[in-house]
Amino acid sequence: MMAVAVGVVAFAFWPALFGGGSLVSADLVATSPPFDSYQPESFSLENGPGDPINIHAHWGSLAADIRGGDAAWWNPELAAGQPTMKAGAPIFQLPYLVSPEWYAPGLVAAVRVLVAIALTYGFLRAHELHRLSAIVGGLALGFTGFMVGWMNWPHSSVAALAPGLLWAIERLLRDPRPWRAVPLGGVVALMVWSNFPSVLIYVLVGATAYTLIRAVHEIRRGVGPSRLGAAAAVGVLAVAVAALFAGPHLLGFRDYIDWADTSHRVGNPDDSAAGVAYLLTSVAPAVWGSDAVGPAWFGEGNWVEYNAYVGASVLLLAVFGLVSAIRRGGRRRSLAVALAAIAGLGVLVAYVGGPVAVALGDLTGSQGGLMTRAKVLWSIGIALGAALGVQRLIEEPPRDGRRDLLGAGAVLALGTAMLLPSAFDWLDAARSTGVFRETLAVSTVPVLAAMATVALVVARSFRRLSGPMVGWAFVVVVGVEMLSFAMPVPTIVSREERLTATPAHGEVAALLAPGERLAGEGRTFFPSTTQLFDIDDARGQLLKSPGYQELLKALDPAMLRRDGGGTPTYPNITRGIDPTSPVWDALGVGAWAQLPDSIPAGVLAEPPAAASAGDPSIQTLRGTTTVPDGGLRAVLVRVDPRVGGFVDLSIETDDGLSTLPRWLEPGDRGLVAVPVLGEHLRPGSSVRVAVAAPADTVLVDLDADGALALGTVAGGDGLSLVRIGDVILFDRPVEPVRIVDHVVVAPDARTAAGLVADGTPVADRDVDMPDRPVAAARSALGAVAYDHDRITVGVDVGQRSLVVVSQAHYPGWTATVDGRAAEVVVADAAFLGVVVEPGDRQVVLTFRPQHLDSSLWMLLAGVVLVVMVLIDARRRGHLRSSPPAAG
Repeated sequence: MMAVAVGVVAFAFWPALFGGGSLVSADLVATSPPFDSYQPESFSLENGPGDPINIHAHWGSLAADIRGGDAAWWNPELAAGQPTMKAGAPIFQLPYLVSPEWYAPGLVAAVRVLVAIALTYGFLRAHELHRLSAIVGGLALGFTGFMVGWMNWPHSSVAALAPGLLWAIERLLRDPRPWRAVPLGGVVALMVWSNFPSVLIYVLVGATAYTLIRAVHEIRRGVGPSRLGAAAAVGVLAVAVAALFAGPHLLGFRDYIDWADTSHRVGNPDDSAAGVAYLLTSVAPAVWGSDAVGPAWFGEGNWVEYNAYVGASVLLLAVFGLVSAIRRGGRRRSLAVALAAIAGLGVLVAYVGGPVAVALGDLTGSQGGLMTRAKVLWSIGIALGAALGVQRLIEEPPRDGRRDLLGAGAVLALGTAMLLPSAFDWLDAARSTGVFRETLAVSTVPVLAAMATVALVVARSFRRLSGPMVGWAFVVVVGVEMLSFAMPVPTIVSREERLTATPAHGEVAALLAPGERLAGEGRTFFPSTTQLFDIDDARGQLLKSPGYQELLKALDPAMLRRDGGGTPTYPNITRGIDPTSPVWDALGVGAWAQLPDSIPAGVLAEPPAAASAGDPSIQTLRGTTTVPDGGLRAVLVRVDPRVGGFVDLSIETDDGLSTLPRWLEPGDRGLVAVPVLGEHLRPGSSVRVAVAAPADTVLVDLDADGALALGTVAGGDGLSLVRIGDVILFDRPVEPVRIVDHVVVAPDARTAAGLVADGTPVADRDVDMPDRPVAAARSALGAVAYDHDRITVGVDVGQRSLVVVSQAHYPGWTATVDGRAAEVVVADAAFLGVVVEPGDRQVVLTFRPQHLDSSLWMLLAGVVLVVMVLIDARRRGHLRSSPPAAG
């Protein structure tokens, strides 16, 4: 059966595993500069999620460090530095250690699906289900289960391990020997290290419900209290194993959450359930215009959080299987009740809401995110329940148990009746927006899968199919339906379309000295791509400290808000923001990127008022201006587009002639820049500009002489324009290590950020330094050396000074000055600061996780405990194979 699973997974991920392609997310990465200038004409991306892959892109750089022998506790290459273990250590990320970075995401996803299928298969076989039934349940979970196969978010890892948790619990209930604590505690520890607390808590709640229901059944069937007591004792031992192995991550995670500002998550409403209407997406996610298959037009359209997809065939099989198993009684009844309870809890919390759901949702804490993440329980319960349906059909034809069919029909009828109002709302919206036919078209496969399921049940009822034949048929039906939804969700791009570094990336890398980073307007050089290509980006794509966020908000309060186009993990730096602000100095920004069609930063002189307007499609319009003081960065013309179309903007300087084709939309009214690498040009020298258009697309402002009304953008602000075309790049003069002779004390992060924006050095506590510049102050920066966990700075100062290093202040940083311990303060709202006395000094900053010693002792104790338990089990002869399950 595992050969079937391997075959399905190989088919699903064929382009990524064998065709040279790569599993990437269809986010802004692929369409933001400079990537859009280097894509082949055939490049296309399916509609998909924003960040299932790239949000954990640091695994590539981390694996490269490990392979190169540079493994460390601190990663300085992510938005001023982050602890290496901030995202835990999901076991499924291990392929990054042995495969190229472009190949690893697909391999990780394939391995995760296979593990989910294998664990589901083992759990169902432990309940004596047929091999075909077990493989159907595995396929159903592997390709849904809160997107086990198609998401590289950590919740996918938790969901993939969930059936392993149920399997370990089941074996413990039946055979409560001490060594059973090892797999149970081990799988919990692996789930903790996968680093998605809310989904983990929901899975543990579901596992608790499963344990209680199964324990009640064992009591009813006459199992003595001694066995249940032994199971409870082994459970306690399992908790100890899990605590010892998971404790190191929990200690570090607590530090990270305390350090990172997660207040934006606290704002979720108490009842953030999506609403029962979203249960329509269980069988046809396209009914919302889901972003998995097209633009959202009804509801949130966010399949990552809201959609409940499990598959039409899987849902029908699950209802039939759960009803028939509950009617039959015995151990299988308790299994069915437990799975129904798990699915019911998922529906209650994620979609129904109400006081009980809020109480359960509160278990995840205010930072747990949306309650819809409880849909992991819905996915698990329905996927495993589908295996019971197949099992029932394999064992005997439904005609011999018509009450099973009637019961399943009643449940489906009740559910349909409850969702009818939502269905009618959808129907009205679909008709009013004109997408009714299109939406039904992309829901064809679920409809066909449902029809095939009914047909197979009927055929089996009349004994037209044998048990194994109907089992194999459902392997095909479920497999096809699952892949038909899942495969378009993220994009597997071809070898030619893989995301690769551009020449602009190389230029940025050359601009950045050690400790410097990139920033820019919009999402130019989308932050995760710079992580992929080892370029630190000040925008990052991760949680940041309160001070760091306040620095960004000091430039634009809306930068981290949805109404400003960003989030705390996706800052959106608006056009026109000042790239010379002292905030960028504090952040260590040494290179600045702008969108290619934006007006380059600099001293702007607008064109004179228009006397008339010319049409460049009738004749080429010309004009002349001069190079301003500070050199020339761009020439400006004012346009009024009539319709969308190309305009050719030509500029001739002492360096020669260049032409820039520009696409203009009707909304692009106003100034248009023609960028020029002309800061070296002689001020006052002539610049000749021409505008031509192949069609009647635009009007251009003319002066009183009928020539182009031209403005300019000059240099002289300290930046240096180094690239135009695919992206506008500036070299910023910055020192990521600064020596200041005066400091203002501001413990509050927002106050501190405001002072930094005004150019004032700040510390979070009194460092016995003046708050105004020192007359005749002397300071010199010596050698600076960066290592992952160690920063060495030489300074020579004539007065007590503060050395500020643009690395994030995080618990675990310590400092010495000339070998003597020194205090580390929060400088400039978010960074490392060390006070030095007058003289020639050497400052050494070292990072070591706060709880490293405790963590190592916990891991050692866990290993010793497990070894002792296994040795005892071997001595007693307990480590023997269990008899194979029937079927």
